[in-house]
Amino acid sequence: MAEEERAVERAYVEEREGRQVLVLRWNTGKTSAGRLFGRYGEGGRPDFFRLLFGALAGSLRERLGPRGEEVFNRIRDSAEFRKTSKEIFEDMKSWFFSEIAPKYGLDKGDIFMVITEIEVDLTSGALRWNRERTEFYYWVRSDRCQQLAGADVGERMRQLEEENRKLREENERLRGEVERLRKELADIKERLAGLIRP
Repeated sequence: MAEEERAVERAYVEEREGRQVLVLRWNTGKTSAGRLFGRYGEGGRPDFFRLLFGALAGSLRERLGPRGEEVFNRIRDSAEFRKTSKEIFEDMKSWFFSEIAPKYGLDKGDIFMVITEIEVDLTSGALRWNRERTEFYYWVRSDRCQQLAGADVGERMRQLEEENRKLREENERLRGEVERLRKELADIKERLAGLIRP
């Protein structure tokens, strides 16, 4: 649904050592790696910057009123903002492709959403990505569900067959042990009977 896919901005401004910092809870909305990080975004450019800048501009307007647009324009044109926004892009892209995609077995075109926290120094324009406050959600395609289910069933059958084989072996071992103990008991009874006879 369009409402679900729209990036949601939740932000607040706090004072830190005499500086104002905007803390933005940024939601990318439903996207794909090609759209967010690659040339399949709007206009053949990564959607990352458009989504982040839009969320930032909207949050500043919401928090600072008419002054928010002026603050955003000043921040956007600063060297620190350009430098740190590119660093966050590269860090998040690296995190996605080296950690997240392999962990969840994601393919090109798979749909996901990142919800994270970005801090913006309203004086210098520097951005900081709070990686520890990052959540990742993805949608599994139905064809992959079927493949996974098939793989899971096959694997579970192999596990059950192995458990069954081990149980049969253990059963045979215990049967042999019981037979040995019966013979020992019969032998002990026979000896005791010989001792008791007058």
